[in-house]
Amino acid sequence: MVNLTNRDIDILDASSLGAATFRMILNILKKAYGYTISKAALLGRLSILSRDGYIARRKEAFRKRHGCFTIYALTEKAAYVLAELGYPIEHMRIGLPSPFFVRHDLNVTSILHEIHLESYQNYYKYDFLDSLVLKQYREKASRDPIPDILVNLYFRKRTVRMNIEVDLGKVLIPKMVRRIAIQSKTAEIILVMCHSETHLESLRKACHESRYDGDNVLFALISNFEKEGFRNTDLITISDKTMRLTFD
Repeated sequence: MVNLTNRDIDILDASSLGAATFRMILNILKKAYGYTISKAALLGRLSILSRDGYIARRKEAFRKRHGCFTIYALTEKAAYVLAELGYPIEHMRIGLPSPFFVRHDLNVTSILHEIHLESYQNYYKYDFLDSLVLKQYREKASRDPIPDILVNLYFRKRTVRMNIEVDLGKVLIPKMVRRIAIQSKTAEIILVMCHSETHLESLRKACHESRYDGDNVLFALISNFEKEGFRNTDLITISDKTMRLTFD
């Protein structure tokens, strides 16, 4: 730990939000931490942190073109170092995802990056629990579905608690409807992030046609949220009404 600089700690802190590409890490360091670090310098630091066991990395093939890219993630060794410095270990996403879940995991991270950025801009404070941590909290006999992340947003006058689900269309819609219905019984808000307008509309209609009209269930496009965050992203209700999260 004595060899880690303050900049290294910030890189590990950013990496604690989940597996990310080089570009994602560079963007969050520049936007949230105010770094003017060059690509070469960051690549060098990530290489050193990987060599010393603080960062895990793996190459992944592009889906629609030749070549590959690298994903990076926090290791348990790094998580323990951050914990010793006062960072809550339960609010970390540790390790590389399995190959099948890479795209899903990167989308979850991108959502947390935008929340992290809004927090640094003082719109609210936040914390989160990853699905792996939530599984440890769940009763052993329970089969209730677990969200991808549970997020608490702390505004000046209130706290908003929400389950966030990232739906890339890999789960059958009837199964997703049941998953949403079960979670809605205990969650304050369920926010389902979809990869396309077509899929969002299909899932919304399926919830409506199943006669499930929970007013605490909202839908949004991942691509919109990655650009606009909670500030300017339209949230769609099951009854097809549009709303925005209020900041007070």
